[in-house]
Amino acid sequence: MSVETSGHLGAIWRHTPKLTTQTGALQWGQELGLRFQTNGRRDWHQWQRYPVFGVSVVHMHFGAGSHGDGYGLLPNLSIPIFRSGIFTAFFRLGTGLAWVSNPYDYFENPGQNAIGSHWNNITQFRLGGELRLSDHLRVHAGAGLTHFSNGAAALPNYGINLPSGYAGISWSPKPVREKDFVPAASEKKAGRRWGATIQGGMAFIEYAVFDGPKYPIRTASVAGYFSFNKVNRALLGVDYEFNKAVFVFGQQIADFENEAEARKGATRLALFVADEFLFGNFGIQLQMGAYVGGSFNQYVFKRQYSKLTIRYYFPALFKTELKPHMGVALKAHAATAEYISMNAGLAF
Repeated sequence: MSVETSGHLGAIWRHTPKLTTQTGALQWGQELGLRFQTNGRRDWHQWQRYPVFGVSVVHMHFGAGSHGDGYGLLPNLSIPIFRSGIFTAFFRLGTGLAWVSNPYDYFENPGQNAIGSHWNNITQFRLGGELRLSDHLRVHAGAGLTHFSNGAAALPNYGINLPSGYAGISWSPKPVREKDFVPAASEKKAGRRWGATIQGGMAFIEYAVFDGPKYPIRTASVAGYFSFNKVNRALLGVDYEFNKAVFVFGQQIADFENEAEARKGATRLALFVADEFLFGNFGIQLQMGAYVGGSFNQYVFKRQYSKLTIRYYFPALFKTELKPHMGVALKAHAATAEYISMNAGLAF
């Protein structure tokens, strides 16, 4: 176990011209966290280059014109990219829960529109290097992108994207050196390469109107996958959504002639490709999709979208190949989040 601290220096990115919050000014942030180094007790530790699990408390100062301050609890995973002697390069991904001090409010704060609620998701990407100064002390530095958003659960929700440079130190009371890593006892090669997944989910969003009602989005997907090995697989599949907000909105403005046309216009179909990385019972899936169909997909922001899904796999059912899973997904069009959904499904 290690104790880690980092300082950030960056500026809020004006990722859309619709932002009325202050952007471009230098801002600062800080993190304090714990890290847990895997050492080979599970075979997948070696297959994934002995990654590091962690959890951090994050504070980012946005500025008086940019919603004040953001505070987050950030579980994270650091994946080694390169190791050589006392140097290691890492990619780190984290996602968790955040609280923003000064969100949009019609009466109190009408001029800042990036965040519409106190409670939000925080997602962070970091790429950097770490230098071991001694068995107990390491220094690290690199670049990161921290994103705050409520997934349109409360409008406005253009989101805060804060690119930054960071630097810090970590201290280990009982360090783990590379010579302590245990090699895997089995092969990384996948036994069965082909399989499939099915999944359903639900999200709730506000649509078009600040402080308006919340509408459900029902989601489903089916995909086939090919396993490159036991910890990485590629997926090709179909996404389905029914957006109740579009169903209601289109009828209110008389854009749909009848309920059947509204139901069709509120249906979204898409083809997607994805790559899923497995870390024991946890999976991290990166997905890109494109909407298809002539009369579907009304009121989409862009023709392409992306999803980040983190899921937990439970033990196989009844001594079969059916593995249930639950997770959370963040969907975005370019740099603007559309929703955050809870999902459940089966892989086989």
